[in-house]
Amino acid sequence: MTLRGADALLTPLREALRDAPADEADAYVHRRRAAITRYSHSSIHQNALSDETAVRLRAIVGRAVGVVTTNSLAVSDLRRALADAAALARASRPDDDWPGVAEPAPIAAAAAYDEATARADAAAQAGLVARVCAAIPKTMRAAGTSQLEVTEDAVANTRGVGAYAPGSLAYLRALVLGDQGSGYAEDLAWRADLLDAEAVADRASTKCALDRDRVQLAPGDYEAVFEELAVAEILRIVSLTGLGGQSVREGRSFMAGRIGERVTGERFSLFDDPLDPRTLGVPFDVEGTPKRRVALVEGGVARGPVYDRASAKAMGARSTGHAADPSRYASGGHAGNLTMSGGSATREELIGAVARGILITRFHYTNTPDPRAATMTGTTRDGTFLIENGKITRALANVRYTMSALELFAGIDLLGAQRLARDWWSSNGMGSVVCLVPPMKVRRATITGSSPV
Repeated sequence: MTLRGADALLTPLREALRDAPADEADAYVHRRRAAITRYSHSSIHQNALSDETAVRLRAIVGRAVGVVTTNSLAVSDLRRALADAAALARASRPDDDWPGVAEPAPIAAAAAYDEATARADAAAQAGLVARVCAAIPKTMRAAGTSQLEVTEDAVANTRGVGAYAPGSLAYLRALVLGDQGSGYAEDLAWRADLLDAEAVADRASTKCALDRDRVQLAPGDYEAVFEELAVAEILRIVSLTGLGGQSVREGRSFMAGRIGERVTGERFSLFDDPLDPRTLGVPFDVEGTPKRRVALVEGGVARGPVYDRASAKAMGARSTGHAADPSRYASGGHAGNLTMSGGSATREELIGAVARGILITRFHYTNTPDPRAATMTGTTRDGTFLIENGKITRALANVRYTMSALELFAGIDLLGAQRLARDWWSSNGMGSVVCLVPPMKVRRATITGSSPV
């Protein structure tokens, strides 16, 4: 997967902006080249490749803003798009809260790009699938995806901002099916050689072997062990509902009116850190503001949200570099590189600490009925088990639970080591919240129902 490079992306943006018919303007480019190999019944059935480029241009006339998008990097097309954006701005009402485009500032070097991953081909992806299928018992079958991506982000504006960063992603998942149940595991990294196909196969097949003779769990409060994928899903809800400056300003966030106060247990700390070398991060946002590590919750105390330029101006703060693509996220700042503090507990120790409770592998179609309380509801999938006296004793039918994420985090007893993970929505291309997240054992999770056995 060949990079176009900084010159190929930034040069046309600068050319088009040089004569922009507006008081100020900016342009953001995102290129994504993704190769996906899909398999089922332990056999590859599809290999798909996409290469997409999206450009967003903003023109500001007075304090009115016009926005146009295109998929062309031809200078003539960019100039035409900027002229259209300027015409839209002149026909629009002024935005009295417009903060202006970003000023140039030092930007950290990007770390999340690996040339070997970018060069990997379909044979390399097929090799990962083959390793998964070879490592599971012959009585089971596997399905899933192997995915490699290269991204390029660039931003420029009429104040002289010019930034570029490449990125790479490697992802492998396996759903292992037996005669009765299923087991699931995945691995995510920015380097393909960090993916452990055999470990993915072992985790998924071990759970599949346990997933037999399911029983229903009565509604009630239970101790619980949430594995990393389940915790990442909880953090997605927290991020999208409560970690942006605009949600705090409008009173929709759990932080509203509570910054500096304890909002959950002291074992819970959460940061947004796109510069952590373990994560999939871009060092600037779509406005060209440098990203930085932001303390969101420390020791259970709310420290504050992330900001884009508009929410920062409205709240008397400064942008933290968290403006996001408005076609995918609400304005006001998006926390998409979350780091939750972990611990040293092993999986056996987490399970061993439960007298009677449940083990949850992951969730499916999770939503929030009450964003202000960070309440979430969802169903479990592919690995829900009863724990009794520190041992997994039975497979459970999938359960639904409804509970505030803040209450879950207030009840943390033990934390394991961090691992890079995405929530269900992000792994299916419908969002982007990447987490360095630990598994956790909590004192109470509220189960509201079970699916049929």
